[in-house]
Amino acid sequence: MKTNELHLQADWRFEESGQRRHYVIEALIDGKFAGRAYGWFEPGERFVLEKIEVDKAHRSKGYGTRVIEQLRAKAREKGCREFVIQGVRPANVRAIRLYESMGAQAVQGSAHLLSFVIAPP
Repeated sequence: MKTNELHLQADWRFEESGQRRHYVIEALIDGKFAGRAYGWFEPGERFVLEKIEVDKAHRSKGYGTRVIEQLRAKAREKGCREFVIQGVRPANVRAIRLYESMGAQAVQGSAHLLSFVIAPP
């Protein structure tokens, strides 16, 4: 019987440059790698999610939501004013629906990518 238990392993200080703290979070389901998220934050400023990946076999099961929720909790803990999801392709409709359901507002990130901002996180 499969339990599909999600465990998150976070390294909140993967790398540091000045005030910026780079992080990486790995999602494990029943002890096996199922995805990751990474980005950076500056305490009291922005918390940025640069990339979130969930293995195809585990999508649409709430795992991405749980990872983002943990990241938002860390942003609040560090006093960040906003939570930013960067580099979203406009064609990634499922991800956009998820971000908007969490209260994120789209802003043009670059010529071909969007960013989503949740303020406060």
